[in-house]
Amino acid sequence: MGNLLIRDVEDSIVQRLKTKAEINGTSLQYEASRALERGAPLTGAERKAILDRFEREHGFAKVTTTGADMVRAIRDGDQDEDSA
Repeated sequence: MGNLLIRDVEDSIVQRLKTKAEINGTSLQYEASRALERGAPLTGAERKAILDRFEREHGFAKVTTTGADMVRAIRDGDQDEDSA
């Protein structure tokens, strides 16, 4: 795991994290880590950028078939012989 030093955190935030740690029987470090995790989700654009980079680096082709196309094909009997 990596280490992160955060300076100039407001005293009220530090106190809230300390209170949470005391209530939950955890450490200040654990509560701060959880708060960062909850507060830093990836956006849709960021997730797409990660997938695009993975595709470029590893050469996987994008899937162009939608879920609706797959359901339609199954419903209409357009299955492969092997899957019947």
